[in-house]
Amino acid sequence: MTAVAPAAKPNVTEAHHQALARATECIAPTWPLDRWIAVNPWWGLRDLPIEEAEERLAGRAGVTLTMPAAFYRQAWESGRIRPEDLREAIALCDSPLEEASLTSRLERPDPPPRQRASAWELAARDAGHVQSTGHDPFEPVAELCAGYFDHHQQRWTAEADETLYGWWRTQTRHDRRMNAARRRRVETLPPDATDARAVLLEALALSPEGLEALAHALLLRVNGWASWCQGLAWHTPDAARHAGIDELMVVLLAWEWLGLDALEAPGRRRWQAQWESSPPSRADRAELWCWQCAFELGYQRRLSAALARPPSPRQEPAQVQAAFCIDVRSERLRRHLEGASPEMATLGVAGFFGMPITHVAAGPERALPRVPGLLTPGYRTEEAPPLAPLHRRRYRQEARRQSVRHAKYHALSTFTLVETTGLAWGWKLLKDSRRRPAPATATPSLEGPFHAYGGEPLALEERVALARGLLDSLGPGAVVAPLLVLVGHDSASDNNPHHAGLTCGACGGQGGGVNARLAARLLNDREVRRGLAERGVALPATTHVLAATHCTLTDRVTLLDTDAVPEALAPLLGRFEQALERAGQATREERATALGVAATGDEERLAALRQRGGDWSQPRPEWGLANNAALLLAPRAVSRGLDLEGRVFLHEYDPQRDPDGRMLEALMTAPMLVASWINLQYFASVVAPSLYGAGNKLLHSVVGGHVGVIEGNSPQLRIGLPLQSLHDGTAWRHEPQRLTVVVDAPRERIEAVLARQADVARLVDHGWLWLCRRTDAGLERYRSGRWVAT
Repeated sequence: MTAVAPAAKPNVTEAHHQALARATECIAPTWPLDRWIAVNPWWGLRDLPIEEAEERLAGRAGVTLTMPAAFYRQAWESGRIRPEDLREAIALCDSPLEEASLTSRLERPDPPPRQRASAWELAARDAGHVQSTGHDPFEPVAELCAGYFDHHQQRWTAEADETLYGWWRTQTRHDRRMNAARRRRVETLPPDATDARAVLLEALALSPEGLEALAHALLLRVNGWASWCQGLAWHTPDAARHAGIDELMVVLLAWEWLGLDALEAPGRRRWQAQWESSPPSRADRAELWCWQCAFELGYQRRLSAALARPPSPRQEPAQVQAAFCIDVRSERLRRHLEGASPEMATLGVAGFFGMPITHVAAGPERALPRVPGLLTPGYRTEEAPPLAPLHRRRYRQEARRQSVRHAKYHALSTFTLVETTGLAWGWKLLKDSRRRPAPATATPSLEGPFHAYGGEPLALEERVALARGLLDSLGPGAVVAPLLVLVGHDSASDNNPHHAGLTCGACGGQGGGVNARLAARLLNDREVRRGLAERGVALPATTHVLAATHCTLTDRVTLLDTDAVPEALAPLLGRFEQALERAGQATREERATALGVAATGDEERLAALRQRGGDWSQPRPEWGLANNAALLLAPRAVSRGLDLEGRVFLHEYDPQRDPDGRMLEALMTAPMLVASWINLQYFASVVAPSLYGAGNKLLHSVVGGHVGVIEGNSPQLRIGLPLQSLHDGTAWRHEPQRLTVVVDAPRERIEAVLARQADVARLVDHGWLWLCRRTDAGLERYRSGRWVAT
């Protein structure tokens, strides 16, 4: 192939550039390890029905979005899927098949998807290379990304910084693993990425449709790095200008252009023909989707039966109301807390408590947002500096620990750190091997300033607006008890790059203690209370607001700032602490079996759980949000006393207090989307682990400081959840199923939200989640514009 001219010819049209844009939009973002959030990896495909999205992914990446037939066969034989579930699935899927033919499908092996090949993959086949040997022709591109992001850590503000394409062009033309002819080819490309893209589009000579398919497939060959580059535009815009997904797209097009050099003329014609054609649909995929639907309906059948009972109103006014995060791990503790004392009531709310902040720690760590990843922090808080000698000593100790942690995560640290520190590091490994208990979660001080990003302290009007937003999310008039406790959550584990994913699956991987303390401070502020009363949202004058943190590793709750509780409430506070202790014991006992903790008494059980977090070799300190399955938007009376198995996100919603549907719309566009992202991240990591899972924790190395992990010797960035977070070595601990959203509201109100919110409607109409409403008889499901009883 001769060198291309340094300018595009007229047959590269605007449609080609739009095709590239559509391809890049198909890739979902990912976040840094220390700000990790669960992401719907198919967010960019939400305009398509889930089955059609699978067809694209099968042809472009060789993955499917259902489990193997053996999985459904086991569920069928065990009774997890019942005949009535299968019959209902046949009707919902408009399948012409009968039960007998569907069950016979489970006896046949799963044929692999027909994946279209890149030029490099065609060349490898022509050369007789066997793909199963682990040969990855895109490793050089992944290696380039790993080197670039290691080299450019946190340096994105200077315009002189080299772009990702510029880095590739410089590195590749000096790469001695490539022959001289290919290096000369690289030198013919323009130094500017935009000019190079025009040249490459001309050389590849595909239609816009073929180009879109190829571009998406190339991005999926380095899916982890593509997701990281996409994420830069969401969380690090300065970096996106240098190394966003458009820069990576040009690199991949150039790599494919080089790959075409390895093909003879027939091979190049074969390459072009496959991208210009559509892969055939597979009938067996409809069969397996029918089984997946039946699997999910089986869960909905049980949930419907549980929710069909009449609501359970309280018999006496609550003395303590504890507002927990909607995280599924809160469900067990809430249930046991209410069972421990009739004085206790719980509420469900988003665990950042309406405080969209970036928190600046007094220690050496960088400022981190404490807000759901889909939101932008609007305010900034600062931790008080350590003044006392004891605090200064702890600060220095934390600084040393962070220095070691950063050294461990540096690109050159895999073996170098141990080799250079010698016996000193060996002694640390020996001490860590003794499985020290994990330290208790600490919540930073908030004595420092709280201000907007402009630097000015918050005006009273802004503070009142923040406080009102929190109270609205709890439900107007919902707070009636003398003591309101805002319970954030956190986790504790050592030597765990994915620690942030256990801390919180939504709020940037940060604990909720800071947000809870800030919200409590605002709600206790007399000026703020007067402002709330003037706006018709009055808190009882006798109510005191307290903050707390729930450690999801041990299920212990730490109360914060108890010295500010009025003396008259001291006896009530004592009873609350006792109820928390009993609830924690019951919750630990309930969780112990799933974690393999065989201790007989609570003290042993608690010690065993703490040791799991402190054991640097423990790949699964806790199960996190594994097995999440549903979101319930309803008053607590609907779910009080029900054992929902720690699988349901619970958010407070009272339809009687929301006649215009304003609050429902807020819930369906924020908590519902967050819960769906978490659910589909877990789903994807199980059904397509090669593309969307993080692989084996035992082989992980951190790359780029906080960028992510690679597995073994491969430079491919692994996103999603590690295998150990989903599987116990014998069986899956997460059932892969799409989120079931249950709303306690009139049909018309729900439909009005769908009419106004296009993204929510797409998720529902295209099968990315199930939308149901609670009735006295159980659930009715929204499907194709109609409500049908389950």
